[in-house]
Amino acid sequence: MRSLITWILLLLSSSTFSQPVLTITDARKANPVAAHAYYLEDLTHKLTVEQVSRYPLDSFKRLNHPEVVQLGFRQGTIWLRFTVENQTQADLYLISSYRRYEQLDVFLVDKGKVVNRFQAGHAEPFRNKLIPSATPIVRLGPNPKTVYLRIFVGPNAYGDYLHLGDIGQAYLYNRDFIRWQNLALGAYLVVFLFGLVLYLRLRDSLLGWYTLLMASILLFYVDFYGYIVEFVEYAYWQKTIPTVAIYQLCWSVFHLKFLNLKAYSRFLYWSVLGLNMLFWVGYPLTFINELINGEPFNLLGYLLHWARLDWGHWILVVLLTLFISLIYVSIQNFNGIRGYALAFIISLGSMIISMFALYELPWLPHVPYNNAFVPGTLIEILILGYILAERASRERRQQAITQQQLIAQLQENIRQRDKLLRIRDEIARDLHDEVGATLTSIAISTKLVQKKVNGQQPDIQPILDQIKADSEDTIHSIRDTVWTLNPDNDAPARFLERLRTVAVQMLNNAGILLDFACDVAADTLPPFPMEQRRNLYLVYKEALHNIVKHAQASQVRIQISRESGQLRILVADNGRGFDRTVQSDGNGLANFRKRAAEGGFSVQVRSLEGAGTAVEMRVPVREADAVIINQQTAL
Repeated sequence: MRSLITWILLLLSSSTFSQPVLTITDARKANPVAAHAYYLEDLTHKLTVEQVSRYPLDSFKRLNHPEVVQLGFRQGTIWLRFTVENQTQADLYLISSYRRYEQLDVFLVDKGKVVNRFQAGHAEPFRNKLIPSATPIVRLGPNPKTVYLRIFVGPNAYGDYLHLGDIGQAYLYNRDFIRWQNLALGAYLVVFLFGLVLYLRLRDSLLGWYTLLMASILLFYVDFYGYIVEFVEYAYWQKTIPTVAIYQLCWSVFHLKFLNLKAYSRFLYWSVLGLNMLFWVGYPLTFINELINGEPFNLLGYLLHWARLDWGHWILVVLLTLFISLIYVSIQNFNGIRGYALAFIISLGSMIISMFALYELPWLPHVPYNNAFVPGTLIEILILGYILAERASRERRQQAITQQQLIAQLQENIRQRDKLLRIRDEIARDLHDEVGATLTSIAISTKLVQKKVNGQQPDIQPILDQIKADSEDTIHSIRDTVWTLNPDNDAPARFLERLRTVAVQMLNNAGILLDFACDVAADTLPPFPMEQRRNLYLVYKEALHNIVKHAQASQVRIQISRESGQLRILVADNGRGFDRTVQSDGNGLANFRKRAAEGGFSVQVRSLEGAGTAVEMRVPVREADAVIINQQTAL
C-alpha cells in the first residue's frame, strides 16, 4: 500500500502530470496559450523537435503572464511547449499576433512522435498562407495533442499574443486587429500630413523636426507591424533600415530642440546625443564589415555585452536620460513646457511599459502584444500637434500685430516726411522770395550809390565795393541753400545736372577749359539724403572756387564714375598746386573733412607744387539701391 502511494505521489509530482492542459470548450472565442505554455532556449540553434520532445518538463521554464507570451530579449532559438485537449468538433487554428517572424515552425507530437508539421511567418510565401493576411495562422486540426513551436526571430524574441480558436475566430480576430492597426496608422498619417503642411506654410524649424519625428514614427510603425516585410525580405530590411534607432534619434532631437536643452544644460544635451550616436557611429562600420568579412561587428552590441546589458536596456537608458533632462528644464521653466511635459510623460510611460513587458515582470499589468506605445504616442503627437499649431497661430497673430504696427509707423513716417518736405519747400520759398529779394535790392542800391558817387568820395568806394561783393556772395549762397532744400532736387538726375551747371558757370566765367565726364546713369543711383547732398555739393563747389581763386589753372577735369559700390567724384586741375606739408592759414581742408564726416562720405586731396591739385570724393552706394531704383523706373 505504501509503495502504491509513493508511486502515485511521484507520478503526480513529475513533469508529465504537472503541466496544465489547455482545454478548449468553446472554439468561437480566443483561448490564450500563455497560461499553459513553457519555453526553452536553444543557444546552439541545432535542436530538433525529436530531441526537444524527449526533454523533461523541468528543462523548460514557466511563463508568468496568463495571456501574452513574453519572451523578452533572449538569445537563441525559442521552443514553446503546451498540451491541448479539444472538447469541441471544430478545427483549431493557432493565431499569432506577431508579424515579424523569420519563421515559425509548429509541430504536433503524439506519444513522442511527430504527426504533423506546419510553417508560418515570413519564410512562407504570402500566397500560401491559409488566410490572406500578414498574421501567422496555422491549422492544428480537430484533435491536437502536445504542440511545440520553434521560433526564429533573429537576435531577439519579443512577446506574442498566441491563442487558439476556430476559423471564424481567426478571421474575426485578424479583421479586428488589422482594423485597429489601420486606424492607428491612419491617425499617424493624418498628423504627419498636418505637420508637413504647417511646416511648408510657416517654415518653422521646430515644425520641421516635428514632421521628421512623425515620419520616423510612421516608419517604425509600419515596420513593427509587418507592413513592409510582406514585400521586402525581413533580414535584409532589418539590417539596412534601423527603424528603432531612427525613431529614437528623431524623438531625442525633437526633445532637445523643443526644450532648448543646450541653453539649460550642455552636459545633458551632449549626453542625450552621445547615447544616440553610439549606435550611429558603429552602424556603418558594422554594415561595411559584414559586406567585407561576412560577419557583423556591432560596436554598441559589443559595449552592451561587456556591460551585461541588452538592446532593451540601452533604449531604456536613453528614455530615462530624456526624462531627466525634462525634469531639469521643468524646474527652471515649467510654465513654458508644461504642455510638452504632459505629452512626453504619457508617451514615455507607455513606451516604458511596452519595454518592461518584454522582460516578463510579473507585477506589470497584462498588456497584449506590448503595444501600449501606440495609444501613448498617438496621444503625445496629438498634444504636440495642438501645442505647435497654437504656437504657430500665436506667432501669426503676433506677426499680424507687428505688421500693423509697422504699417502704422510707416504711415506716420510718411506723414512726417511729407511735413518735413513742406517745411523745406516753405523755407526755400521764403529764402528765395524774401531774403533773396532783399539782398538783390541791397546789391542794386549799392550799384546806384556807386554811380552817384562816381569816384568823388574815395573813402566810401571800398565800403560800397565790399557791400556789393558780400551781397552777391550771399545771394549765391542763398540760391545754393534754396536748391538744397528743394525736395524736387533729391532726384539723382537733378543732382548730377547741378554739378555740371555749376562747373560750367564758374569755370567759363574764369576762362578755364572744362572736361566733364559722367559715366554713371542717374537711374542707377538712389536719392541722396538732403544733408549728404548739401555737404557733397558744398565740398564740390568749394573745390571749384579754390581753382578759380587760387590755382591759376587753364584746364579742369571732372569725372563721375562708380567703383566698388561707391560713387566717385574727381575734380582735378593743372594749376600750380601746393605743398600739403606746409601749414596753411586757410581752413579749406578742415572744412572738407568736417563736411565729409557730416555727409557720410570720404574726401581726399592730392597736390604737388607745379603739378596741380585733385580732390576726390567717394560716396557709399548700396548695390540693392540700384535694383530698387531700376524696378521703380520700370514700373
